[in-house]
This record gives sequence, C-alpha cells and structure tokens, in this order.
Amino acid sequence: MLELHVWGPAFGLPSIDAHCLAAIAYLQQAVPRGKWQLIASSDPSLSPSKSLPALRNGDIWIGGFRNIFHYVAQFSAGEWILDAGLPEQESADCIAFSSLVESHGQPLLDLSLYVSSQNYTTTTRPLYNTIQPIPLPYLTPPSLRAAAKIRTSHLGLSSLDIDTDAQDTTEPSIIPASLRRPKNTVSSLLAKSPETSAQIRLTALATDFFEPLQHLRGKKAFFVSDTQFSSLDCLALGYLALMLVPDLPQPWLSRTMKEKFPSLCTWTEELRETVFGKEKVTLEDAFLVSSNDTELDARLKRLRGRSHLPWKPPYNRGALDVGGVFLSSLAESIPVVGPLSKSTRMKPHGKGKEDEVQGTSSWRYLGLVGSVITGLGMGIGYMLHHGIISIPGEASEMERERQRPSDLGHLGEALGFYGNHTDVMAQRQRAMESEPHGKPVVEVEVGSGMIRSTETVS
Repeated sequence: MLELHVWGPAFGLPSIDAHCLAAIAYLQQAVPRGKWQLIASSDPSLSPSKSLPALRNGDIWIGGFRNIFHYVAQFSAGEWILDAGLPEQESADCIAFSSLVESHGQPLLDLSLYVSSQNYTTTTRPLYNTIQPIPLPYLTPPSLRAAAKIRTSHLGLSSLDIDTDAQDTTEPSIIPASLRRPKNTVSSLLAKSPETSAQIRLTALATDFFEPLQHLRGKKAFFVSDTQFSSLDCLALGYLALMLVPDLPQPWLSRTMKEKFPSLCTWTEELRETVFGKEKVTLEDAFLVSSNDTELDARLKRLRGRSHLPWKPPYNRGALDVGGVFLSSLAESIPVVGPLSKSTRMKPHGKGKEDEVQGTSSWRYLGLVGSVITGLGMGIGYMLHHGIISIPGEASEMERERQRPSDLGHLGEALGFYGNHTDVMAQRQRAMESEPHGKPVVEVEVGSGMIRSTETVS
C-alpha cells in the first residue's frame, strides 16, 4: 500500500502546499483506489529530501512531486502514467509548461501567502497551528517565510513585508518627520489606486503567469489535450487552486485571476470538484476524527472513508518524537549543523532493511543529542552576550573596577584621600601602642604620591 504524506488541509483544499495538491491529484487520477492512502502528516522530516509531499512504499521514501511521478511509473511497470500516449508535441508542451508553472507560480504564491505580512500573520501562520503539534508551529511558518523571501528577493517587492520596513524609533534622524517620505507597506501599496507602481508590478507578474496558460488551454478540456488528463493539469491545479480559493486580507492574486482570466477560474473550480470532491476538505476529513466522535465513530470512518479522498489518520507521535523533530529543525537553522544534519538522512535504496533501520536509529539518536547540545550552547552564548549570566572571574574583576573611587570624579578622589589618611592614622596608632614608651615613632613620606609609612626608631 502506497502512502502519500502531505501538508495538512487549508482553505477547504486537501493541502496548504501546491506540490502536495499536485501529488494528490496525480495519484487520484493515475493510481486505482485501494492502492494508496493519503496522510496529512505535516512532517517533512519523514522525507529523505526534508520536504513534502513524500511517498512511502514500505521502507522506501520518495520526496518531491517529480520524484513521486517517476517512482509511480516505475513501481507500476509503466501502467500508472498519466502522460502515456501523448503525441510528441503535446508531451513537449507538458514538460515545458510544467517548468513554467513551477518557476513562475511559486514566487506568486510566496508573495501572496508568506511575504505579505498581513496575509501571513492573519491567515497563513495560524493555519499551521491546526495541522502541526506544538511546538512545531513556532519554527515551521517562520522557516517557510524566510525561504519565500529568498525566492522572491529578485523581484524587488520586499515592501510587501512590513516587518522589514518598520522604522527603528531609537535611531535619531536629522530629517523632520513632516519632510520624510513614508515607506510603502502592504496596506498602503494595495489600498491605493491601481495606478501605483507596486500594484502595476504585482498585476504584471500575475498576468505573465496566467496568460500563457490560458493561451495553451484555449477551449480544450485540459491544457495539452482535449481528452487526456496529464501531469501538467495536476501541477496547474495545485498552483491555481491556491491562487484562487484562499480568502485573504490582500487578495491581489485572486482578484487578478478573476478579473482578467475568468476561464481559468472556471476550469480550476470544475477540476477541483472532480479531483478533490465537491465538499470542502476539513480537518475532520484529514484526521478522521471530530470533537463529537466516539471511538466507534472514529473506527467506522477509518474503515469506510468519509471523504472523496482515501484519507488515513496520521501516526500518533509521542512527545519525545515531536520534541526530537523540533530540536532537529532548530539545529538545521544553524549554517554548519543544518546541511550536515540533512545529509545524514539521505539513504540509498540498495541497503538492506536491517542496516537501514539501524543506521537511521543511530543517526536519529546522534542528531537528537547533538541538537540538545547545540541548543544549550546557543542559549548559554546568548545569555553571556547579553549579560544575563557572566563568568565568575570576569564578574569579580568587573566589580572591582566598578568600585574604584576614581570612577566617581572629584568626589571619588576626595573620598579616596580621606580613606588613605584614615588608614595612615590607624597604622600610626597601632605602632605607638605596640612599642614601649621612650621609642620615637617617625613618619616617612615617599615620592609625590603622598605614600606614608610609619617606622619605629630604636
């Protein structure tokens, strides 16, 4: 039984990720029902490529939509291939436009769901709290957003992220506030008239993506064929659904699609119902459980399948396992440790089952220990850097430096002189009391620093 692991549902769609939606569509159309199961694990650490979707076949894990596409063809000996039988020209178009969808569609989704601060904070980030166990949502959305910013940095639209445009109030400015030019934010950019440069740029990017797809499809039922569903249709459905369906505070992407390309909207809605089902996908569908369900209800749902898709509930992972994933994710954010941690998870398919399991367990244990040590080191370093804790030797030396009277200016010098004079008088008194009468006591002043010593003359 094949298992397809994906990011959990969102916006009424089976997944919050375009590639996961594409993989679901492919298996739904190519693989017979009963031969595969859909699991909303929302855990990319399961995949050797550290990404979802991931296909599991026993001890074999395949990560990424393209790799899943090729593995299914190989596993079925060429039987489960959607593109089989396409003419040469249509097959070439399928490959070329699949590349276009990924290269141009991903930046648009990045800008809409992750880079835009208003869409991210109010809609995207809270969704991960519903599909991932605590504490993973503290790391996953910021990590995905950081990757989205990197992928879209060449577009020059970082102003959509108001966090990077927030002015530091602690820095003084020689320019009066009345003369400063305000920085553009997502609210100001998208609330202005369509003539603003940012709105024109966003619309142009969306148009450059939608226009060739609409031209390719024309009046056909699918993109490259009028009768055959292809891998391009799966990929396009995944991206177009996430562009059209989500109800966002700043809906510039869906608005452009609805106003300029209504035929693509119709195609997306119709194919969405055909592939994913007419009913909106909910968390209860994916996890096969709701707050009002008894244990018997949950078992019946697992047996008969309530949804149009072959859902299977995710594995019940313990707190230790979730904590290990959290620490591993934390370690992978470190420049040196991250790539090393990822490379240890890559395993060749030719190894035996026993060696593979032992190797995976060993590396997982070492990764967990290393993550704990790294986390402690980073925490201690942070506290040392910010003065929350200090080294005992250095602290005592600093205290001595702080207690020097000279640091108090003229008052400190006066207090120091008074203290030295008091010490000299006390020393003189002790010398006179310790000697018998008749022996004079002589004070000797040495140098210009007013250093006095008391001696007894025999």
